[in-house]
Amino acid sequence: MTQFNFRFQKILELKENEKGFAQVQMADAIKKEQAGYQKSRAITDKLAEAEHLKREKQQGGINVGELQKLEMYINQLQEQSMVTNRELEFLQGNVTRTQNQLQQKAQEEKTWGSLKEQELSKFQDEKKVQEQNFFDELASTRFYRTSKAITAERG
Repeated sequence: MTQFNFRFQKILELKENEKGFAQVQMADAIKKEQAGYQKSRAITDKLAEAEHLKREKQQGGINVGELQKLEMYINQLQEQSMVTNRELEFLQGNVTRTQNQLQQKAQEEKTWGSLKEQELSKFQDEKKVQEQNFFDELASTRFYRTSKAITAERG
């Protein structure tokens, strides 16, 4: 009995590999996005802490030079926060892009896998028909021989 041979197996394997690569890319993009969120949170925490320190110092009395240094530090943190927010927007876009690529690759793999399933089903149906024809022929031959033997015994 012949085995099923999907003529587009190499393409299916390529699509499976592409999907796997897209999964790795998406996981990497998510990891980078999470790192960006952590960085943003750390800067936000530092900023809140610096502003709280500034308020405390203002209430307790502070010299102008120290206040200016604290203001410069707060401004620097605000700039870092804006840069980090832009990076986060980029990273979020990258996650969306890799997610779309993964969906596309998964759909392509599904299409080729479905084609393989259809061809396998067709192959199995053809094999069943061949097998049934073989057994029908076997039964017909046996019936013919049996009827000939019975006719020979009678005649």
